[in-house]
Amino acid sequence: MTQKSKVSVIIPTHSGFENINRAVDSALNQTYKNLEIIVVNDGSQDNTEEIVKKYSDKIVYLKKENGGVAS
Repeated sequence: MTQKSKVSVIIPTHSGFENINRAVDSALNQTYKNLEIIVVNDGSQDNTEEIVKKYSDKIVYLKKENGGVAS
């Protein structure tokens, strides 16, 4: 794979506020920099969205109704 190839990192979460920082930071700290980081909030009932907002200039954030991981 060349440095020009884009890699998509998809981070699904459901009420995962306790771990979402660590997951996003881990993706952002990879040595390969041509990344697209997508966080999919599967209907969280906690403050996951508030935590993820601080990354808004570095990630793609999608929010949807709870439907399970495969949805």
